[in-house]
Amino acid sequence: MSKRPALFFLIILFLMIAGGSAAQVRQEKLEHKFPQAAAAVVPLIKEFPLLAQLLQVQEPWQGNPLLLKDTIFPKELRLAQGTEKYPLLYTAQRNATWPGLPVFGQLAYEVEYYVFDLTRPVIKIHIGRPLRFDMQHGRVEALAASKKGKSIFPYLDESMKQPLFENISQVVKALAPYGAKELPFNHPKIKKYLLPEGIVLTVSDYSGSTNGTVYIQLTLEPEQPIRSMQEKHIPAFPGAEGYGCYTPGGRGGKVFVVTTLEDYLPEDRPGREEGLYGQPSEFAKTLGKGNWIPYVDALGQEHPEQARPKLPGYPMIPKEKPIAGSLREAIEAEGPRIIVFAVTGTIELKAPLTIMHPYLTVAGNTAPGAGIQLKNWGIDVRAHDVVLRYLRIRVGETKGPGKLQRVLGDQTHGLDIRAMNVVVDHCEAAFANDQIFNIYGAEKRVASTVQWSYIYGAPRKSTHEKGNHSMSAAANGWGYISFHHNLIAHGERRNMRAEMLSLDYRNNILYNYGGAGYGSPNDYIRLNYIGNVQQEGPDSQKLKAWKWGFQSESVYANFFAKNNIMPDGSSADLKVLPETLMPEPFEAFPVKTDSPEEAYMTILDAGGTHLPVRDNITEFVANTVKEGKGTVPNTPAEWPGGGFTSYPPAKPLPDADQDGMPDAWEIKYNLNPNDSADASADLDGDGYTNIEEYINATSPLKKEK
Repeated sequence: MSKRPALFFLIILFLMIAGGSAAQVRQEKLEHKFPQAAAAVVPLIKEFPLLAQLLQVQEPWQGNPLLLKDTIFPKELRLAQGTEKYPLLYTAQRNATWPGLPVFGQLAYEVEYYVFDLTRPVIKIHIGRPLRFDMQHGRVEALAASKKGKSIFPYLDESMKQPLFENISQVVKALAPYGAKELPFNHPKIKKYLLPEGIVLTVSDYSGSTNGTVYIQLTLEPEQPIRSMQEKHIPAFPGAEGYGCYTPGGRGGKVFVVTTLEDYLPEDRPGREEGLYGQPSEFAKTLGKGNWIPYVDALGQEHPEQARPKLPGYPMIPKEKPIAGSLREAIEAEGPRIIVFAVTGTIELKAPLTIMHPYLTVAGNTAPGAGIQLKNWGIDVRAHDVVLRYLRIRVGETKGPGKLQRVLGDQTHGLDIRAMNVVVDHCEAAFANDQIFNIYGAEKRVASTVQWSYIYGAPRKSTHEKGNHSMSAAANGWGYISFHHNLIAHGERRNMRAEMLSLDYRNNILYNYGGAGYGSPNDYIRLNYIGNVQQEGPDSQKLKAWKWGFQSESVYANFFAKNNIMPDGSSADLKVLPETLMPEPFEAFPVKTDSPEEAYMTILDAGGTHLPVRDNITEFVANTVKEGKGTVPNTPAEWPGGGFTSYPPAKPLPDADQDGMPDAWEIKYNLNPNDSADASADLDGDGYTNIEEYINATSPLKKEK
């Protein structure tokens, strides 16, 4: 026996001895609580201490879920997102000092406790793999990396599965006198059980998925939402729905007033050496001799049909001094903050707007005149608790400073979400070449909402190193996404690509496309596809448009589809394996669901950035859908105004105390126009501060329900 396995078993023995007295206490409590099952279940269940502790607690789901953190979890559990006052996610992952969570003779490599929604807390236990991209994804690069991680996360043998499943079945059978039972859930890889105290245990055998190794996910959650927690939060704003809706955003924080359209370079922009080579593609082989090299993947396999393109170099550009009153200055500030605008027009960004600090609200609807348009670069949300409203993000081919153009290998995104409690409302994203919109839950988990927004104009001819990369949206990683009442238009592919997430996709429009939505062939996504409209456009025939909304060959996924309007000739809403189609949707965060006909008209009439006004590009996009016109652009230059709008100057309303609320509005509602402190006060006591009432066009004298 090697030293490593010997050390491993010594650690387990030590943990069992050290935890003996605690296990005995659990055994006595369980015997007292379940006397009819004591002989059968107690010796077993103490081998799953987290479940044993949860079963001990009287009505565990009816108190504050945060109390469970110190009651049932290992001390290694750490806050991953949020603050101690407003936690969102706790995690513990196997490392040199913690071998993992004991589960019926196995060690789970990771445990997660989701509390972003206190009415629906979720415990996830990962056996066989942690939720790391390099251990979970099936891409060549991830497969190569996962082999390096085997020393920390050893692959498990298939033989461990059956004893684990049998132990779970025995626990359920023994607890039957107390209401335990298997729930109806007809899926080849998933079983659900109801346990005492309203605990739902889901056992998902995802072995063979993604990188192909053994992987079992156990989920523990309440059977019903926790009644005692249902009044603890208010939505970010009236009309906010879905997984991110309870974020406070920047509520109660400092008010930043944007007074200039200027931008600055916050860090040195790295240069690129001559002679570097980009991502592999068939396109590279069209660039001519000397402009590409053969492609050999991370596992050493040759791919003669592909090559890696030679990329042009360019110099580094040094960073610039911050500009007072700029949007970037406010974005980069720390602490809770609300951003309003005293200017209208186009902000020509010199770098992506990267949101690193949480508790932020950006209210583009407060701009005078026609509003705000962001050009050249996009927004990258890397912090939790962010609200973005009424922003137009139109990237294009210029990267600045000035008119400096992009070159081969320059990839762009419009809007990226990489964190929890994010709400994107009535925004637009366009003209980026590496998916316009992206959700990444691989490094950090996501639990966010995108609503009433437009994604459009994925360019065919761009500087992406793979050539034509007209792709609208992609979402991967782990977590929960509500995507509702949105328009995706004029993009050839990835409409949207989604993997591994729980995605509630309802009341959306897809127009003038080629490929629709799809996932990986061995992925375990959960998808609700409800009340959507899929409409072909002028480019759809030559793009051989799909007649279905989402395609997957995965036996691990589960899907639900209902009440969608599909193109002529469609035989099914989804092209998936029959055994993965569920009779009911997975229980997602509540969203008001309209009929597809009603949603269609409302999205086109009131979606996108319509405040302070709809500009001509937004109107153009909506009208192309209504009239069945428009094309996927080669470049933005093919669209009206080159894809961008020029806004006439507009003066802001007088605001003597610079608190973001105009004097006339403050006077109307009996506030003091010379006291900036009243912006963060709450005159009517409904939880929304006075400046939020102004942003939301609600009355600070009348409580919002």
